[in-house]
Amino acid sequence: MASQLSSQGSRSSTKSRGRRRTCFCGERSVLWPSSTAENPGRRLWGCVNYQIGDRCDYFAWAESEGQDPQIQRLMNKASSLKQELQKAERKFALALAVEIFGWTMAGLLLYDRLN
Repeated sequence: MASQLSSQGSRSSTKSRGRRRTCFCGERSVLWPSSTAENPGRRLWGCVNYQIGDRCDYFAWAESEGQDPQIQRLMNKASSLKQELQKAERKFALALAVEIFGWTMAGLLLYDRLN
């Protein structure tokens, strides 16, 4: 992929300005980090089929995170999901504490009745 990315860089730069998010095989493109020496970690939109054999070699450099609305939307969604996960973890911890307390109290009551 490294040689393909560097050889297609100028061709795809105009496509990234046009906000093309569908690759040549008609699938939605996905966000990948570049693995080339020239652009390590730079984000690009590429074919969803890249790592499963069939691919159309489509890619377009992603704009900076502050400028690309789709990246910003995905980052906002990830942040929202992280907050929801934290809320769920707190609710689970509270439910677990209540359950442990309930079983402890039940055990104490049962112990008192038996003695």
